[in-house]
Amino acid sequence: MSDLFLLSVNELSENISSRKISPVDLYDTFTQRIEKFNSKLNCFIEVFDDWKTKAKISEKEIFDGNIRGPLHGIPIAIKDLIDIKGKITTAGSKILINNLVNESAAIISALEAAGAIIIGKTSLVEFALGPHGINSSLPQTKNPWDLTRIPGGSSSGSACAVASSLCPIAVGSDTGGSIRMPASFCGVTGFKPSFNKLNISGVFPVSWSLDTIGPIAKTAKDCSIFVEEICKHQIANKNKDPFNGFTTPMIDNFDNLLSPSLKIGVPSEDFFSAVEEEVIKKFYNSIDLMKSMGAEIIEVDLSWLLMARPVNVVITLAEAFSIHKNWLKSDSKNYTFEVISRLVLGENISLNDYLSSMRVMGYIQKRIGEVFEKFDVLACPTIPELPSLISDYSKENLLKSKNIVGGKIPLFTSLFNVTRQPSISTTAGFSSKGLPIGVMFTGKFNEDYKVLQVGNWFEKITNIQINKIPNI
Repeated sequence: MSDLFLLSVNELSENISSRKISPVDLYDTFTQRIEKFNSKLNCFIEVFDDWKTKAKISEKEIFDGNIRGPLHGIPIAIKDLIDIKGKITTAGSKILINNLVNESAAIISALEAAGAIIIGKTSLVEFALGPHGINSSLPQTKNPWDLTRIPGGSSSGSACAVASSLCPIAVGSDTGGSIRMPASFCGVTGFKPSFNKLNISGVFPVSWSLDTIGPIAKTAKDCSIFVEEICKHQIANKNKDPFNGFTTPMIDNFDNLLSPSLKIGVPSEDFFSAVEEEVIKKFYNSIDLMKSMGAEIIEVDLSWLLMARPVNVVITLAEAFSIHKNWLKSDSKNYTFEVISRLVLGENISLNDYLSSMRVMGYIQKRIGEVFEKFDVLACPTIPELPSLISDYSKENLLKSKNIVGGKIPLFTSLFNVTRQPSISTTAGFSSKGLPIGVMFTGKFNEDYKVLQVGNWFEKITNIQINKIPNI
């Protein structure tokens, strides 16, 4: 097959298990694309030189009949915030340029046990502290749909690599939307699981109260495969059940188990006052489509939930400052301007402000749980605006701007880090200039399966082809 790079993980897995293709075929295909396009896009910080050897080992295992599961032989890219034994984890910073690690993160051990092939490290915002995808210490990652525009962050390289078909799936992290924001801007699917669903041991922390990790892929089904396989193999996590007691084999029944009486919550119009016209138009078109396909649309007043945005900011900055305070004293010159200017704000957050924000987070979690009794999932735009120009984030522009550049990007995504609910972003369509626009579905805590099912259903009814890729 000459177009293997267009296929989803699910499709690749089916072809591998039937021996129509092998992991070595995938190595050849994706290596060629990385060599051709990575210099334009700057998705990868490093591509590992043992990839082909691992592909040959996987090929032999599979051809001998020892198939470990749907991720066996599948190449997967890793955000360079996540430790891999014998590799350097830089977290996108000069400060950690020599940070050779001795033990893999739990997520890496689980992926390897599932037979996935770790192919390299992807670019990110320094220390994952930014929604934009800007990192002035690295070659700048581009939005593959328009190379002059931001890819979103902080998992910028992971989303860009999947969107441009340099790999079929990648791992990101999400503290205020860092999986879903770049997924939305780059036109792919990104899933933030419920808090503590996936083990974050060995992932450099941003905020221990909010951090999650999850997949960025072409489809919701691919994200589901990832979550199920990780939960089967992860260690030191009490909750190994990925879908809260759901006992039917997931992948075999994924397409036909969604409730025919699906109820979708939609915030009332005042919730969307900051949303750009093209984004909100595409969102309401999506709502109308889902209604025409049988979903019941339930309007809900969620204006109060917007208080979760400042709560996310206070908790993130306070905890991030605590993590970085020694380096800020000893090595401040090696931080990027766009990140150190955010980090130092954490020094001014008082203990009372931090504890108050934690109390408010508890209140929000209780109240949102009550609201979600009225519907299955909540729908809203992933990001209130289209991706802006990379040049808007020059040091000069950041210094002279009266507003926080990119400050609106996490307006909606960050709310659901505070509530700790599962949340998925997938593509609702494209703007008049051909830029992706995302829609986000959020479900009850620990009902990850339903969120993924709704994402899968929406992708099917919109019929946005997964093989629609940018003309790089």
